[in-house]
Amino acid sequence: MKEYFNNSQLKKIHEDAKVHESAFIDNFSVIGKGVEIEKNVYISSGVKIYGKALIQENAYIGENCIIGHPIREHLQQLIREKIPAHDSEGALVNIGKRCVIRAGTILYSGTSIGNDSQTGHHVLIRENTQIDEKSLIGTKTVIDGKTSIAAGANIQTGVYIPLNCKIGENVFMGPHSCETNDKYMARKDQELRGPVIGDNVSLGANSVLLPGIYLAKGTMVGAGSVVTKDTEENDIVRGNPAQFLRKKPKNWK
Repeated sequence: MKEYFNNSQLKKIHEDAKVHESAFIDNFSVIGKGVEIEKNVYISSGVKIYGKALIQENAYIGENCIIGHPIREHLQQLIREKIPAHDSEGALVNIGKRCVIRAGTILYSGTSIGNDSQTGHHVLIRENTQIDEKSLIGTKTVIDGKTSIAAGANIQTGVYIPLNCKIGENVFMGPHSCETNDKYMARKDQELRGPVIGDNVSLGANSVLLPGIYLAKGTMVGAGSVVTKDTEENDIVRGNPAQFLRKKPKNWK
């Protein structure tokens, strides 16, 4: 473990970490075993990066972020064996080129975020989530893991995405929209199936999608609607339960 002092403030970089000479790491940060930080990366104060992680060039990590947080089983091992956090290695976290990860964000191990993507403040993204390039994940959004989000997503403030969702390209999810994956709302031995959302779907603010439904390409969901069944391509639906209103005009993107 290497220790660097600056005005009596401490940061820690594991001896097995690889940090490009042009990268900046602010005080009170911890860089763990197996972490690789490429050129021109900016790591703000108070950041903790568990191994393994790859932070690609020109990425920005804001204050007090946690990158590579251990999953439950790994965390139990750390506690049981009293392994220092900086010596632990989980599944690879990959943060792409020019990404902006804003203050307070927590990314669990196995998360991947594509080039030119960004998060708002205090975002939580659980393990094994794949987010493709040029995506926006809004402030205080929660993604509970094992979810894929294709390129160009625009996910607004306070959205909730549960386990096992699939989200297509250029999807817009309005503030506080909510997807669900538990049909029976209880702890039982049953499959959790989140919605499947096609390309170019738009969800209004505070809309709710029930478990396992399929929103076809181009679907638009009105604000506050509760969607209980599948849609067809370019449907506009609204209400509780959501009902078909009309087809999306061809000149609407």
